[in-house]
Amino acid sequence: MIANLKKGIEALGIDDKCLKIIMIQLVRLIRGGKEVRMSKRAGEFVTMDDLLEQVGVDVARWFFLERSPNTHMDFDLDLARERSEKNPVYYVQYAHTRMASIL
Repeated sequence: MIANLKKGIEALGIDDKCLKIIMIQLVRLIRGGKEVRMSKRAGEFVTMDDLLEQVGVDVARWFFLERSPNTHMDFDLDLARERSEKNPVYYVQYAHTRMASIL
């Protein structure tokens, strides 16, 4: 699959060194303390668009970047939506707002 992407880039006349591919480990979605079961065959899955709609771009970006792509990840949907100090994104945004008001 990666080789095909590189060949496609080359076919477009773009240097394949401009393409940087980062492979990540599996991401498990957790809702209500339980794993969200997905099945392509049954049509039960969560797309990235669905995830971004549920939690927002900033929250999703934070949760994905706080872990190494080489480790498995449990994405807690309830925590990502929570507006309290338990949610690291909300806490950082709150701290930034407080600091900006002081300065």
